Amino acid sequence: MIRLLYRCRLPAACFAVVFAPTVSAQPTDIQVEQVASDPWVQILPLTGTLTSPARAALAPRLSGLVTAVAVDAGDRVAKGDTLLEMDATLAELELATLNASLAEARSRLAEARRVRNERQPLAERGTIPRTELEAANAEVRTSTAAVDRLQAEVELQRERRARHVLPAPFDGVVASRTTDIGEYAASSDVVFELVATRQLRLDVQAPQEYFGHLGPGTPVEVHAHDGSGDPRSAEVSARVDALDATARSFLVRVALDNEDGRLAPGMSAEAEFRIETDEAVISIPRDAVLRSPGGDTHAWVVTEADDGPVARRRQIMLGRSDRGRVEVRQGLSAGDRVVVQGNEALTDGQRVRIDAGS
Repeated sequence: MIRLLYRCRLPAACFAVVFAPTVSAQPTDIQVEQVASDPWVQILPLTGTLTSPARAALAPRLSGLVTAVAVDAGDRVAKGDTLLEMDATLAELELATLNASLAEARSRLAEARRVRNERQPLAERGTIPRTELEAANAEVRTSTAAVDRLQAEVELQRERRARHVLPAPFDGVVASRTTDIGEYAASSDVVFELVATRQLRLDVQAPQEYFGHLGPGTPVEVHAHDGSGDPRSAEVSARVDALDATARSFLVRVALDNEDGRLAPGMSAEAEFRIETDEAVISIPRDAVLRSPGGDTHAWVVTEADDGPVARRRQIMLGRSDRGRVEVRQGLSAGDRVVVQGNEALTDGQRVRIDAGS
């Protein structure tokens, strides 16, 4: 700016003194980043709820009197562990009776086979009528059928006896217990609630504009609200291809390993989805972007002049933003050096000194 100072001691002798602006020869210290054209990577944070892949309300397989309860709420069980036992006295007596009948039938079958084997050569020599051999063969067939029938009844009764024990259908945690020893439990009564916890699912609702970017295999970093602060690496296991018309969102499911048992169904967690595109874009740090009072956006680019590097004002058009970086759609090219620190008071053409660490 040039200032004119008028001094008029005499009306006829007025003159102007011109003061030229003071120009500092000292360059301004700045930090720069070289612009590159790279695929756009966006981190999409979404909050959801941890759910269990298996949750079962367990009832006895047969009605009866409860004689033993092996677990309580909060206990961890493995698949096949006994949870509850019913009074099986009558079932065991019935099984013993059937086993005795089966043994008797097998004895009759053995005798029938002995008689048939004795009559076989006699019938062939004509010593006895052929009809006696046929009768012996019929007795063998009848005895064999009796053994097969009783064998099936024994297997059926063994299954009935086994059903007086309630096993865990999968690994999990007992969430509730509603029966005790001495109570009568019907086959329709829920006596335990079992929840699988070794593998959990994080269900989140994603905005519809990301439908084409999220799918099985998409990398995810999960931050569970369990107080540990430790992130867990995972990936999308499923996407429900049906949108909620009201919320304009769709369900994304993330599989989580929970072998350490630090997570529980019902917890909230934040999933950071890593979305990569094949589109190469130019992006710069948010600190490199300045806005003028008129509303336009610009950045300072370092170019080389005869007396060293200088800063040049470059108007830019912005696009997407993520994690402190913004996409530049117009105004910058790959290889440009953009000022990221020390750009607050620059003027066009001002000499600058680039920090060696930038």
